Amino acid sequence: MLDWFRRKPSVPPPPDKVEEHPGLIYYRGVAPKDRWDQIEFVFQSGDRNYFKFSSEVNIPFQRAVAARDILTEELWQINPDQLKAWVKGLINVITDDKRKGDKKIYEIGVLAHRLQEQLEMSFSLTRQFKLASVLYFDEQENPLDYQYPYNAEKMRYWMANNDVPGFFLNLPEYLLMPSGKELAENFQTYLEGETMQRLKDLTHITTILSIDSLDSDLKKDIALQMEMLQDLNLWSKGQFTNTTYSTTNG
Repeated sequence: MLDWFRRKPSVPPPPDKVEEHPGLIYYRGVAPKDRWDQIEFVFQSGDRNYFKFSSEVNIPFQRAVAARDILTEELWQINPDQLKAWVKGLINVITDDKRKGDKKIYEIGVLAHRLQEQLEMSFSLTRQFKLASVLYFDEQENPLDYQYPYNAEKMRYWMANNDVPGFFLNLPEYLLMPSGKELAENFQTYLEGETMQRLKDLTHITTILSIDSLDSDLKKDIALQMEMLQDLNLWSKGQFTNTTYSTTNG
């Protein structure tokens, strides 16, 4: 699923019209027309239809490159920005002369334990949700690229129009998720626990770090991560509504 590479295609003349069948939903969006027959309908959220490329070999390279942090997070099982902040936090603890030896050892132990927990989390609803934003697109989105602001809005739109189980159960990836009645019946509890833990970890790291130790891009990325985790946490508790979505997207 992660071997997505492409170079920007030239746009050939439109293909011959494909016979359409009544009742089926066909893509007629902003992608070049020569790509339309490579795209298939997947699901509906609110009043928007969402599509995907019918074959992984057709997934554009530029979209995968632009979404590399999400794909890297799936491979590493930890967000790259969180890992960078963790390293900076560890260095900050070690080099802080104001911390006594025992306090340093304790803080290093906490950081190491939380990193280990994150790396051992083999399955993550948060990661699945982010990957869905890469795989699925509506007809107004450019599927040849991945724009973070547009996809942040898209994920919030999904939250505003779906309950947690309803969204994940409708994804084809549900078949690849860990099986078991417990997970299927407890999506919301699972997501709430995961987002609370992630927020706790990020808050702990940022309290260790001084503001000056983070570059502006990393500070912005961490802030955006925490904002999305807070939204997902609200969603897991049934508190992310259309009003929340309208307020967030102004």
